[in-house]
Amino acid sequence: MSEISGAGRVSRYVVPLLLLTGATIVAALLVLARPVVEAQPRREKVWAVRVTTVEPQSRQPRIRHFGRIVASRRVPLDMRVGGRVTWISPRLIEGARVTAGEVLVRVDPFDYRIALREARAQLEEARARLAELEAELAAARDLERLIVEQVAVAEREVERQKKLRGRKVATEKALDAARLQLALRRVTLRENQRRQSTLEQRVAQQRAVIERLRAAVERARRDLAETELKAPFDAIVGNVDIGLGRQLKPRERIAVLYDLAGLEVAFTLTDREFARLWSDGLPGRAIEARWYTATRSFRLTGRVSRLASEIDAASGGVELRAVITDNPDAAPLRPGAFLEVTVPDLVYEGVVALPRSALYEGKRVYVVVDGRLEPRSVERVGSDGPMVLVRGALLPGERVVVSRLAEIGPGLRVRVVS
Repeated sequence: MSEISGAGRVSRYVVPLLLLTGATIVAALLVLARPVVEAQPRREKVWAVRVTTVEPQSRQPRIRHFGRIVASRRVPLDMRVGGRVTWISPRLIEGARVTAGEVLVRVDPFDYRIALREARAQLEEARARLAELEAELAAARDLERLIVEQVAVAEREVERQKKLRGRKVATEKALDAARLQLALRRVTLRENQRRQSTLEQRVAQQRAVIERLRAAVERARRDLAETELKAPFDAIVGNVDIGLGRQLKPRERIAVLYDLAGLEVAFTLTDREFARLWSDGLPGRAIEARWYTATRSFRLTGRVSRLASEIDAASGGVELRAVITDNPDAAPLRPGAFLEVTVPDLVYEGVVALPRSALYEGKRVYVVVDGRLEPRSVERVGSDGPMVLVRGALLPGERVVVSRLAEIGPGLRVRVVS
């Protein structure tokens, strides 16, 4: 019994030991039989890039902004005189074009014709009164010559009586009578001279009255002419407010005229653009503008004439006005038309034009040398549409990378593609 139990204990330890030994041998055989993988050398990545060739050149970019047509003269249209509207031109409507001197409105002229006739009648009356006064003055002057002769005769008579009295031939009474006659003649002369002075003053007053009445006639004649309202210049009509039979007051606005000869292009330059171009001569600078409609565009040319009357700080720039020098497409221009305005920038000498994608950090580009990238420092001096203009350490014929690479850097291996 003891022998059987001993054999059981031995088998309980031997069997696991044999299994463990066998598993160890199998694992060792598997490791020895595994395939051997040789390590491959790491290959350097080659980036495909597009390039452009460096060609220094003289370039004048064009600045593009949006602008609008404005009228340099915007005149309220009104009548200097009032009255009932009796006629309106069929062209006095919104957007119509009128020519200088064209009659636009008539008011009832009856009262103004009567006023002119009355003024003329008063003027004629005043002229007749002046003629009467001038005749009286001429008569007084003729009478003065007679009185002066009578005074001279009376003076000689007094002298004669004095001599006769000295010789005891004439009496004292005759001398006194001669002296009295002389005094009377002198009084008559002074009265005549006073009357002449009065008449001269009345003549001057009457002439002033005539001048006043002449002005009244001119005013009445002008008022009568003003019953017809004429266009002061070639213009576009807007803001019309008038109707037949309406009783107009003097200076009551009935429309607005936009001067066709004074249509201009208004546009805004940034502060930096304005400062750059002002030093290069901004007034007189040629511009080009295009008015785009649904089916076509109209080309305009002009030149910068002046700055706007005020600078709006909120706009972030300076507004300019340009006179229109040519309208080759006969565009039907109207104030408010939206335009694309092109202004020639400065002329940049010896610059390289590159796509914006070629510029890194605003001051560096990369050129391809023997299949690898080398950095070049550049200075951005301007832009021309999608291109940037740079100067720097670039040689003619070098190839600048224009592809945008996220991991770009010196020594990067590249392959140029078309």
